[in-house]
Amino acid sequence: MKKIILLATIISGATAYGQKGDWYIGGGAGFSSTTTESGQQTVKRLSWSFSPEVGTFVTDHIQLGLGATASNVNYNPTTGSSYGSSQLGGTVYSRYLFGDLPFKPFAGINASYMAGRAKPFLSGSEAKSDLIQINLNAGFAYYLTPRISVFGSVGVLGYTNTRIHSAGYSDEVTNDFGLNLNTMGNRFTIGMYYTFHKGAE
Repeated sequence: MKKIILLATIISGATAYGQKGDWYIGGGAGFSSTTTESGQQTVKRLSWSFSPEVGTFVTDHIQLGLGATASNVNYNPTTGSSYGSSQLGGTVYSRYLFGDLPFKPFAGINASYMAGRAKPFLSGSEAKSDLIQINLNAGFAYYLTPRISVFGSVGVLGYTNTRIHSAGYSDEVTNDFGLNLNTMGNRFTIGMYYTFHKGAE
């Protein structure tokens, strides 16, 4: 009888999909290269993004995490100077995961800040931007194994404040509140994650 109980405990622990005290790391990354030809002009576009995350399970269903984001887009024409933009920032978020199966719907909230720079297409001053977001989001998590999971967002409801600074001009400020439904998610909720289970060797 004791052996049966011990075996059941081992199996239960091996198939747990996130428990209080567990830690996880993950995120997303991307790179693309595109060449566009128009008449005598050829423009090469290079872009990359990197979004690492780290977090913990506060309870068996609640995650608390931090994320960082860096991205860059650069255009190199055969004539004229290059131009593009870059962004760097971070986010703090919390999610509530429903159920105990490998497929878990979730609801969450996140707050983020992004600082950006843009080199214009024509000669002129470099523009700088500051972006602040506070969002409610919903999506799903799917655990491929008890340690490896994929998270995707299907909707975001929130507030965004954007401020653009250009030398010689007044700051341009935009405030936006709205709902964005999609199937591909966003930078801070799409990616692969690896979970470190508490007490695991």
